Amino acid sequence: MSYYQLTFQPAVTRQPRHVPILRVDPGEETAPRRAVEVLRAGGVIVFPEEDGYYVGCLASDAAAVDRVRQLTGAAPDQLVRYATSGEDGARVPVHPVVRALLREVGGPLVAATAPAGRRPAPTAQQVVFVVGDGVDLVLDAGRILALPAAA
Repeated sequence: MSYYQLTFQPAVTRQPRHVPILRVDPGEETAPRRAVEVLRAGGVIVFPEEDGYYVGCLASDAAAVDRVRQLTGAAPDQLVRYATSGEDGARVPVHPVVRALLREVGGPLVAATAPAGRRPAPTAQQVVFVVGDGVDLVLDAGRILALPAAA
């Protein structure tokens, strides 16, 4: 019995699952095969971009998009769409790993910051701290030092 006579129950009643973290070279222009497989299978990944890390999936997979929204708390208008060209207001990614992913999966990605509405986290570990084991793969390119926007 504790001093305050409090008892605690675990918040999660299931076993946490292992989330693979794949270290990627920030200058590499190839997509990790495992990330392409996870995305094509309807998975959700953490990936680097020029300003930090995002939680994302294929835009064409409604169930995966719902998972991204649930994990990050993003409203539909808080999702960022990434494509190889700026069609339909999509962002063209700056990070070479994301550009390579888009080429390999053949379709746009949607993503959100974790938590939604905040600046992207500078490290993959900070995103994992927020979303836990709800993602299927983490691409870790090291700390992202976002440059301030030009005035």
